Amino acid sequence: MDESEIQERRRVRLSDAVDRIARGNAAEFGRMLGHRDGAFVRQMLSGHRAVSDKTVRQIEALRGMQDWFALPPVRIGEPGAWFDAGAGPVYMRVYPVELSVKEALRGYTVSESRNDEDAPIAFHRNWLVRRGYRVSDLLALRVAAPGMEPSLHPGDAAVIHVADTEPRDGQVFAVNYEGQVLLRRLLRDGGRWWMVQDNPDQARFSRKEYVEPAALLLGRLVFKQSEVI
Repeated sequence: MDESEIQERRRVRLSDAVDRIARGNAAEFGRMLGHRDGAFVRQMLSGHRAVSDKTVRQIEALRGMQDWFALPPVRIGEPGAWFDAGAGPVYMRVYPVELSVKEALRGYTVSESRNDEDAPIAFHRNWLVRRGYRVSDLLALRVAAPGMEPSLHPGDAAVIHVADTEPRDGQVFAVNYEGQVLLRRLLRDGGRWWMVQDNPDQARFSRKEYVEPAALLLGRLVFKQSEVI
């Protein structure tokens, strides 16, 4: 088992531990480990920080958690779908974050969104496996502008798959456009790619041509969470 597989397995067990002894509250679990809040735990759950040997020892020192990470997940049902024999189905959490980008430069910086302390999006492992996603490749962003209405509304959580950055006709992507993070639908028209907003007021929300490096794809939208029905 290589290091990436070890970390994936540890994240699964960590997620279950948060559910078991902190009722899914990452902040409470973080305080059990001596941290101020849940940021450290959320970074591990999202794959942006490794679950270290020290953290494993800290968790296994908690009451009722002895040898927690030594317990193997059990594969049943469809190939690749993991279930935990003792604690039920595994859910992985994706917390809304903020992205910082620079004009014409690939890559981004992830920072915690302090306003979403208690608002993770939970994905059953089956959902991830069927689509070939790793939770470490998913980022949730809050929609801030009305340009993509009625598809996306301000306040919606848009989950992007950062490993998917090849243009696809008709798909919505997070885009670094001149140093801003935007959500836009890509359309192929006249042999060129265009970034289109779904809002019917096209006089205000007009399309722009997708040309690198002024525009760089950050990831494709694969899930949204909305309270607008």
